[in-house]
Amino acid sequence: MRRSAVSVEDRPAHRHTLRPVVERGPTELQQLQKRTSHDKLLEAGRQSFAELTYAGTTIDHIVSRAAVNRSTFYRHFDSKFALAQDLYSHFWPRLFAEYDRLASSDPTEAEIEDWVNHLLTFYRANKPLYMTLGQIPLLEPEGAAWEENVRQELIMRLGEKIPAFRRAASSAEADPSLHVRVKMWMIQFEHGVFHLAYANISDSIRTALTRFIVTELRRFIVEEAQG
Repeated sequence: MRRSAVSVEDRPAHRHTLRPVVERGPTELQQLQKRTSHDKLLEAGRQSFAELTYAGTTIDHIVSRAAVNRSTFYRHFDSKFALAQDLYSHFWPRLFAEYDRLASSDPTEAEIEDWVNHLLTFYRANKPLYMTLGQIPLLEPEGAAWEENVRQELIMRLGEKIPAFRRAASSAEADPSLHVRVKMWMIQFEHGVFHLAYANISDSIRTALTRFIVTELRRFIVEEAQG
């Protein structure tokens, strides 16, 4: 039997079904390793800042303590300051919660003193972080603005309950002297609490400084409550 010629056009096409390309992200193990490296770097930074001071700590100190290389560091952070910002991002919510303890809209001196004592306990429990925090604004170009943003957040949180701070935190407040006064009060307050928490001072000085801090806050609240 003679076979008829089959043209190319008549031949059945061989269809190849292509599997869709699945874009695969990092595996769970890779994500865990990345998270572990990140956490190790944060902890190494915290320990290095506490032992060597912020100024004395280098990236080499941090990577050596974390047992990673510099390329790993730069996969997570652009700089030492970036690591510090991440480290303190876990600290700020705890600090804000301490300021939220002052719950009354018109606290008495006794309530203020009780709040200050709670704050002192928090300061003492976090001494290495506070010591480092005092250095960063002086050493980093963006450090002062970073510190000021946190200070403004504290004023706003106090303002959620206390009218005097609410007025001071308001962008609609026309009196610039109030903005200046509340910031100067906050800086004075921070230094006073820092001194009470860490300075080696006599009981009489400690008592006098505590009374000054309490009465100054109470006076600000009363004088600025009505504008």
